[in-house]
Amino acid sequence: MPFLFPRDGDASPTPASALSSTSDPSSPTRQMLINTFLALQMLGLIGSIALVLTTTLSSRAARNATWQNFFTSWIISTVSYALLLLAGQAGKATPSFGVCLAQAGLIYGIPSLTAATTFGLIAQIWFSVQTLLLHKIKYERFWIIGILVLPYCMMFGMVLASWVSGMRHPESVTIIGSGMYCHLSHTSLLGRVSAALVAFTLIPTLGLEISICIALRRNWSTFKRMKNSMSITLRVMLFTLIGILAISLSAVFVFSDNHGASLNIVFACMPVIAVIIFSTQKDILNVWMFWKPRFAGTGKTLEGSGSGLGSDGSSSTAALRRSDAAASV
Repeated sequence: MPFLFPRDGDASPTPASALSSTSDPSSPTRQMLINTFLALQMLGLIGSIALVLTTTLSSRAARNATWQNFFTSWIISTVSYALLLLAGQAGKATPSFGVCLAQAGLIYGIPSLTAATTFGLIAQIWFSVQTLLLHKIKYERFWIIGILVLPYCMMFGMVLASWVSGMRHPESVTIIGSGMYCHLSHTSLLGRVSAALVAFTLIPTLGLEISICIALRRNWSTFKRMKNSMSITLRVMLFTLIGILAISLSAVFVFSDNHGASLNIVFACMPVIAVIIFSTQKDILNVWMFWKPRFAGTGKTLEGSGSGLGSDGSSSTAALRRSDAAASV
């Protein structure tokens, strides 16, 4: 990764002009990168809030709890990375200690949160596919509760540990070399623990994705009879690929405290990509295009139907509707 994204403060030979362009506080290039990073975070924040509000307030585009949890985690993520901007301290060489410490702690907790909510969304898809195949999942409701609560337990544990460490070593609470956010400069342990949590979550996520693909391939004759099945399949595959990329970048993002500005920009694109993928669903677009007339009597389709958790549909249609509501695909 270093050969693709030069790191701030990396000891490898780098032209002085290249280093100064991203490390010099007065550099136009540095300020442009900071502005781009913050703009992407704000776009992701606004889009995620719009999706959560739409699917919560409108019965025409309902989604269930794992979907809501996924975008709630991106709201928390984008707020955390844009905290200096929201606090009016973006671009300052020395932000106030309280704001900087708050952001540093959140930064170490966010990767495990988004990784765990991604796992939860994929797990809900897997549950729905198993229901489609009439395979009863024991204690499914308890599993769902667990995957809804666990991400926040992981995040709060990392955040609290980071805050305690920062208060014990206040001199280490500084802004990172790229100037985009605050971090703790005195320790790499927190980054390694966060990366380990992400990896621990990534492994079962990949396993579930492989299982879903195998199940759909073996039962394609049943699945393809459902309306919009190809659209659903493509969205699932695209989302899972993006999810793997996001989780992998999260691990790289926290493993070292010094990151190239380019890697920060790439990571900031993740919530925007998620918003684009899921906001282009027909039922959500229909809610947003309120000026268009609604046609009665069309009936529910796979797009956006169903929002309950733990109800086991007896038919393949009900199961696929649950799958769509869970995955928002």
